[in-house]
Amino acid sequence: MGVTIMLLLFLFGESSSVMAQETADLHLHQDTVYRYFPAHSPVKATWMSAALPGLGQYYNGKYWKIPIIYAGFSTMAFFVIQNRYEYNRYKEAYAIKVELPEGQSSDNILVENYSQADLLSQREYYQSSLELSYILTGVFYILQIVDATVDAHLYDYDIDDDLSIHFEPQLVPTEFGPRVTPGIGIRYKLAVD
Repeated sequence: MGVTIMLLLFLFGESSSVMAQETADLHLHQDTVYRYFPAHSPVKATWMSAALPGLGQYYNGKYWKIPIIYAGFSTMAFFVIQNRYEYNRYKEAYAIKVELPEGQSSDNILVENYSQADLLSQREYYQSSLELSYILTGVFYILQIVDATVDAHLYDYDIDDDLSIHFEPQLVPTEFGPRVTPGIGIRYKLAVD
């Protein structure tokens, strides 16, 4: 109970000192616009998305992107696991084939069905596929961070009716009279405060 009262007093004391500071600043700078909520921060969105994929999109309010991100990471994880499994199978089979004396058999089915060159080729194939899977996972991770950062930068971007572009055909005077000719006319209007 005592801790709760002390916490409330601390918070009240902090808020009253902040309000006093804001009041003093308000009287000193009449032309300054004050924000009661902090601005949407692209840096915060970037760090959040780097710490936990999808958290930056949550911060930006783009909730629909979170399942897409986790589906992408799940797909990448599937390919990493599958390629690592196959790489280890062919690596082990190749090692057995190299060490196996001529004429002896092994209980490994890959050793019995493939030549040494084929096992080496398959091992190298799955090794390159595994490395590519790791690279694509890293690229996907970076892309989701970039997506959160760009969304945070565009969070406060205002698309108003006063910002519009219209494309329409033009009547161009020629020596034979006005004719509709191929071309584009662009009109835009800006809001004047």
